[in-house]
Amino acid sequence: MKSHGVGLGRTALLRCEAAAVPPPTFEWYKGEKRINKGQGIEIKSLSSRSVLTVNNMTEDRYGNYTCVATNKLGTANASVPLIPIIEPTTTSAVSSPAPNTAPYGSTGSANVPLACWCLVLALASFISVY
Repeated sequence: MKSHGVGLGRTALLRCEAAAVPPPTFEWYKGEKRINKGQGIEIKSLSSRSVLTVNNMTEDRYGNYTCVATNKLGTANASVPLIPIIEPTTTSAVSSPAPNTAPYGSTGSANVPLACWCLVLALASFISVY
């Protein structure tokens, strides 16, 4: 699978979906180590999907992430490598307003940067009717 880049300090959001009957249970791994909630890691699972959120990306959080979906009929997995993105920095002061600068006194909104990648699994079961 293609690697995906995430900048330092950013949030990575990985979504894993599995079409399975009965619904699967999900586990997440970084390399060979199972990932648990806590310390900036969030895992939310619904019946057919699981979302892994890695907040405040740091050097030690880059690597290969794997979603494993399991039910009584089998197991499927998908992996995605998260690699660093080097973001440009500005070293000189800006002397004039940038093209999209809001006039003094006006308000606006900002987009929160994050990376979102989807892993799709297929845990299909075939039911025979006699």
